[in-house]
Amino acid sequence: MPFFRILSKEIYDKKYGEDSFTDDEVGTMVMLTRAVFGIIEREIKLTGFSESIPAHYRLREEIQKVLLSKQFKDLPNIIKNRQQIISRLMEWAEANNDIIIYAE
Repeated sequence: MPFFRILSKEIYDKKYGEDSFTDDEVGTMVMLTRAVFGIIEREIKLTGFSESIPAHYRLREEIQKVLLSKQFKDLPNIIKNRQQIISRLMEWAEANNDIIIYAE
């Protein structure tokens, strides 16, 4: 849910549970959240990720590819806010890497 909240706030400027989302918005956000989480989980589980600056750059690039992919590029604010979205996702992932690594 943290990734969903970050994405929905930055893209739609809404807070899930407080603002109304259409079914299409929720569906799109779920797909985007799964795609982003999958990439973050895969990269963070690599040995030495936390100490590797190149690994951090690679993860940022992979997240940006998803955000700007054909499927998601037309979402409101995604292009304009992409650097902020990536930074917030990275900050949360780095601070909570144990939760991500051991999540099942």
